[in-house]
Amino acid sequence: MELIGYNSYSSRGPVPQYEVSINFLTRKKLTRDNLNKDVDGDNYTTDNFKETWERINSKQLIRLSNIKDFDELDF
Repeated sequence: MELIGYNSYSSRGPVPQYEVSINFLTRKKLTRDNLNKDVDGDNYTTDNFKETWERINSKQLIRLSNIKDFDELDF
């Protein structure tokens, strides 16, 4: 089996900080950075994300059996 997608999410309590979504089949990476991430959780009202698309330089898919720690993956 091979890794065809990867998603990562970071939040500070109820306030999302950023999201990363990678599609290895299309070789595209979406990064969504919350522009309101420094607003206090009690005053947080809406998500305002800046989306950035990138192409990734992965020539072949990663075999799941070769992944020791998903936190160590770098794309």
